[in-house]
Amino acid sequence: MAEIKDNRQEELEQQEVLTAEDQEQSSKSKIYNALVNEEDDDSQKKDIEHLKDVLQALSIDGLWFKKQLGVLALILLGIIIYISNRYQAQTEMIEEDKLHEELQDWKYRSMTRNSELTLRCRQSQLEEQLKAMGDSTLCLSNEPVYEITND
Repeated sequence: MAEIKDNRQEELEQQEVLTAEDQEQSSKSKIYNALVNEEDDDSQKKDIEHLKDVLQALSIDGLWFKKQLGVLALILLGIIIYISNRYQAQTEMIEEDKLHEELQDWKYRSMTRNSELTLRCRQSQLEEQLKAMGDSTLCLSNEPVYEITND
């Protein structure tokens, strides 16, 4: 009797080893087939089924999306507003930089014109210009300047 039990245990162990080997071979063949792409349609169906299983495990289904459609639309609207606001802010910053550079340019031009005008309006410069033009009717006064007071 003990021999029969031992034989049965050996047979069961052999069957377990064979089933384990079969499972290993079947998983290897699945991997091989996936690599060779012989089962594209089956693998796509399995992928879709796997995705459904994952979504069901997360308890996310079409009804959940229908319930949350307003929230999802609000989030999408917020994202769009954020992106457009950022774009507008960047364009305004670029415009501000351009205007600042233009202002600096006009300041430098103004300073240049002011210094040229100051140079041309000096008494010594005016005298030289009059001499160069040959105008002898104007001359410098030799008397000091005096104030006229009103009593």
